[in-house]
Amino acid sequence: MTETLKKIAFDYSAIALKELFYNTNIDLPNEGVVLPEVRQVLGRDLMFGTYSPDRPYTYCSMVLSIDGKIAFPDAPQGPLIARNNKLAGAGSIADYWILNVLRGASDAILCGTQSIAKEVTSGGTGHCYDERICQRRLQRQMPEAPWRIVVTLDGSDIPYEAAQFTHPAMASFFYTTAAGVEPIRQHSKKPVVVLGPYDENSPIPITDFHFDPTKSYVIVTNHERAFDNRRGLRILKAIGVNALLVESPTVSHILMQEQSLDELFLNQSGLYIGGRATTIGQSCEAFTSTHHPHTELISLHLHSPHFLYSRYRLRYD
Repeated sequence: MTETLKKIAFDYSAIALKELFYNTNIDLPNEGVVLPEVRQVLGRDLMFGTYSPDRPYTYCSMVLSIDGKIAFPDAPQGPLIARNNKLAGAGSIADYWILNVLRGASDAILCGTQSIAKEVTSGGTGHCYDERICQRRLQRQMPEAPWRIVVTLDGSDIPYEAAQFTHPAMASFFYTTAAGVEPIRQHSKKPVVVLGPYDENSPIPITDFHFDPTKSYVIVTNHERAFDNRRGLRILKAIGVNALLVESPTVSHILMQEQSLDELFLNQSGLYIGGRATTIGQSCEAFTSTHHPHTELISLHLHSPHFLYSRYRLRYD
């Protein structure tokens, strides 16, 4: 139980959005969050598409400026793109609430070590802060908080003192390569259970995974010092992750390159930044004019003329 984790009382009336468009041609058969409060804000329940038998249903959530930037150069904290929109009113809270809904809909959250490092000083833990969504998770026989899985190449960039790894109510998962196993084993505050690496074309030999909050789980995606996300996602599916929220812009871009990201939730804050400010996947290889993913709009919402909320399905055909 995670009753010791902080909760926030959201004002659903203040953050209610106006639905401008909804794509009825897209089939969304699986529950994300079915709840009156979600319908009050979004006008309908959050539903997801068809799940793959081989990997989790993956989606990311980001807030952007109108020119697609995800951080200010002088203040790189991501939430400021929404929070510093002085004309948006409760629109910035709606952006944060949507992130909480998406966390609440997930079995697990994939995040980067930079997010964890920022929480050491901010006191955050990255869980779902909406009490009613947490209660809905319990009704569905889900853990009150989704598993939070930290991506690290070799375990050298992890702030092991963060609440993510010390709080008794938080799950400890690492998503890494063969190079990360021993550093994590040496620094983990909990006993380590290693899952993988497994051969590329062999079935994942996990048939009855039982999560133990007193353990740290290390998901090893490859025999080498390089990620194999195809195998990593297969391991996540095998341990029970059907819906995976990706909170790392870099990992989101990489999964798009590998045609393994299903949806984009992109909220647009009415700010312009320009220049060399950070964009999604800025450190990664860009797509080309002949090879790139396309998107299909699922829904579009408005809080005020200063904040838009869009949801896209990715198409790789």
